[in-house]
Amino acid sequence: MQQHLTEWSLSRRKVFSNCARRFVMQYIKRTEPFKHKGISNKWHSDWDLMIKSVRKVFYDRLTDLHKGVIWSEKITESKMRYELVSNLALHNNKSSSNSIRKFKLIELGLNRIRTLMNSSILRKISNNSIKEWSFYDRVKSVTFGHLDVYCSPDIVYRIKNKWNLVRIVFQAEKRQPQLDLELCSMLLWSKGNQYLPNLEDKFIIHGLSYDSGKWHHKKISPTQNTLQETKQLLEKDVHNMNILQTEFYRTNDIDSMPLAISSLYCKRCPFRTGCLDN
Repeated sequence: MQQHLTEWSLSRRKVFSNCARRFVMQYIKRTEPFKHKGISNKWHSDWDLMIKSVRKVFYDRLTDLHKGVIWSEKITESKMRYELVSNLALHNNKSSSNSIRKFKLIELGLNRIRTLMNSSILRKISNNSIKEWSFYDRVKSVTFGHLDVYCSPDIVYRIKNKWNLVRIVFQAEKRQPQLDLELCSMLLWSKGNQYLPNLEDKFIIHGLSYDSGKWHHKKISPTQNTLQETKQLLEKDVHNMNILQTEFYRTNDIDSMPLAISSLYCKRCPFRTGCLDN
């Protein structure tokens, strides 16, 4: 019997919105090999490996910062170089032997980290203006009705009676029509507080996203209506994902699944090898 999908995360939502075929391969048929189709997800673009390296280095730096250990620029650069070179070698990317390309990727990554650390929130954390703060990993889900929702904030801090929930996106998409609701999914993470009667008086939502060479700061004061709309968005997303799953199992044919809405999305897709040839 077909099991319904119950998981929601921002990454799942982005993949589903951009390419139904990739969603099937990544989240529905992920436990089965694609060798018979010539499709493999071993390949990752240099760009995605750079973003992955940046995330790792930033959170390592944040971990030490929480312990009171301050990194120098040389340490950050060394960590970034190690992570990127390791990731390139792991995925057998040709750029692993191209020193000029590697240097450019390292500099791009370091610039993201430097400018993020210079943003208002991270600057206040670094100089101890924000004293009560913590950070979290998005690998744990919370239960919302029949759904498992991955919506943990990256950073949480409190100033007076206000809890601030922060999500960091190291490479944002150009179009984000549902950004406010996507960010407000972090409120579900705080469900232990029962959302509190006066939601708008207790929480501030922040989105830090990198696009077009700089960090953008989105700030939201949520209301009960915002929370309700966010719940509806999650329900609708998972419902549509299950419709896609049903259609796939009806045909059991990857080729019958729609391709990406833009060919540009294919350039960084880990399933690109063999996909477009079928």
